[in-house]
Amino acid sequence: MEEFHSLLSALCRYKNVKDAEHLVFSNRDVFPFNTKSFNILLNGWGNIICSPREAERIWREMCKRGIQYDVVSYASILSCHSKAGNLYKVLKLYNRMKEMGTKPDRKVYNAVIHALAKGRHVKEAINLMKTMEEKGIAPNAVTYNSLIKTLCKLRKIDEARGLFDEMLKCGHSPTVQTYHAFLRTLRTAEEVFALLENMKKMGCQPINDTYIMLIRKFCRWCQFDNVFKLWNEMNENGISPDRSSYIVLIHGLFLNGKLEEAHKYYTDMKNKQLLPEPKIDEMLQTWLSNKQIAECQVTESKGTRLDCSQLGKQSRAIPNKTNHNNKFLRQAETRTVVRERGFSFWKQ
Repeated sequence: MEEFHSLLSALCRYKNVKDAEHLVFSNRDVFPFNTKSFNILLNGWGNIICSPREAERIWREMCKRGIQYDVVSYASILSCHSKAGNLYKVLKLYNRMKEMGTKPDRKVYNAVIHALAKGRHVKEAINLMKTMEEKGIAPNAVTYNSLIKTLCKLRKIDEARGLFDEMLKCGHSPTVQTYHAFLRTLRTAEEVFALLENMKKMGCQPINDTYIMLIRKFCRWCQFDNVFKLWNEMNENGISPDRSSYIVLIHGLFLNGKLEEAHKYYTDMKNKQLLPEPKIDEMLQTWLSNKQIAECQVTESKGTRLDCSQLGKQSRAIPNKTNHNNKFLRQAETRTVVRERGFSFWKQ
C-alpha cells in the first residue's frame, strides 16, 4: 500500500492527477479506498492543479463513500479555498472541523490566517495567530508572510516591520516572499538597492521573480540605468534570464520608446530558443516593417534628388548642342555628290 501511495504522490506532483485518480478507482479491489489515497488526490486537485471545483468533487466523493476526513483532508481543502480567496468557504469548513472534534494543525491555521489576511481582516488573522500560539502551535515563516504581505498592501509598513522583527526574534528566517512584500512598497532606487543588499546579508538570495518585479518597477520609473544594472546582476549571480524576464524587459523598453534596444533583446531571446511572445512579436515586426519602409523612402528621396540634378545638367548641356547644330547648318557644304546607277552618294 505504501508503494501505491508513493506512486500516486509522484503522479500528482507532476500534475498527472487525472491518471492518479484513474489508478485509485480502477484498482480498488487490490488497493481498497482509504483516507490517505483520497487525501493525495485532494491535495493534487486542490493545491497542485489549484482547482477548487475538482477538489470539492473529491471531497463529496469521500463523503459519499463513507471515507473519514482527517486533519490532512481539512488542511488540503482549506488551503485550496484559501488560495482561491473563498473566505466564506474557508470559515465554514474550519467551523465544521471544530464541530467534528478534529484538532487543527499548523497547516490548517495557516490556511485560515491566509484567507483572513487576503480578505483584509488583519485584526482577526492576528487574533487567530495568538490562539494558535496558545494551543501550543508556533507560527512559522508562512504564517508571518501572510500577514506581512497584506499589511504592506494596505500601506501599514510600520506594523509589517513590527511583525518582521517579531519573526526574527522567534528564530524564523525571512523568505524571498517576505522581502518581495517590502520591495513592492518602495518608491526610490536607493531604498530598493539597500533592501536587496540587506536581503543578501540575511542569506536570502534574490530569484528570477525578484528581478522581474524590480525590472518592471524601474521600467515604470524610466530608470533604464538601473534596469540594465539589475539585468547584468542577474547574469553575475548565475541566474539565466528566462522567457518571463525577457518579456518584461522588452515590453518595458518598447513602451518607453526604446525600440532599438527592445529589438536587440528580442533577437537575443529568440537566439536562445525561448518561445516568442505573440503580442511583442507583432509589435516589433510592425515597427521593423515601418522602419524598413521609412529607410526605403529616404533612399528613394535621395535618388530622386540625384536624378533631378543630373537632369538639370543634361538640360543645361542641350542648348550647347543645339548651338553647335545651328553653326553646322550655316556652314557651306564642302563635300561632293557622285551619281551612279541612278543613286547619289557622298564622295568618300
